[in-house]
Amino acid sequence: MDRFREALEECSLTDLGFVGDPFTWRNDSHMSENYIKERLDRAVADEAWCGRFPGFRVINGDPRHSDHRPIIVKLTTEESESRSLRGGQTFRFEAGWVQEEQCKTIVQNAWNLTIDVRNGTVVDAVKEVGAELWDWSKNILGDLEKRIKRAKKALEECRRSITNDRNVAREGILRYKLEKLEE
Repeated sequence: MDRFREALEECSLTDLGFVGDPFTWRNDSHMSENYIKERLDRAVADEAWCGRFPGFRVINGDPRHSDHRPIIVKLTTEESESRSLRGGQTFRFEAGWVQEEQCKTIVQNAWNLTIDVRNGTVVDAVKEVGAELWDWSKNILGDLEKRIKRAKKALEECRRSITNDRNVAREGILRYKLEKLEE
């Protein structure tokens, strides 16, 4: 550990901090007396890097199928990296959409309408597909997204609470519930 600290010091690297749960690893024990949580993972950089990317943020992400949280380094703000749709909406493609039966039909209909009927460009078609998917997600799938968001919030609150048998058992239940919602 001393050599690692010396290497960080020699390279003038400092911990960039984080947003989110302070613990990046859990042993996922089902017994509170054996339950361990630690901050093992960190992002580091030197002063020159921080000056080059002044809008950076380090996020301790959601652990999907691991006992470690991913360390996500965002170099810019959300607004500058997102694409805007009609009406100023921000679009992000959700991987879970492809699991829905309607997704393929929505993409095909929006694409064909723009290209074949309106004689639009590929750029126009991509924007139309994005807008249609966003509308569909908001109006049809919105309830599922809200349930996932609530489940994630409950899981984070549980993880940040004191470690006891009740909370360890509750975390396991909430993780299972979230996995089922995200399938």
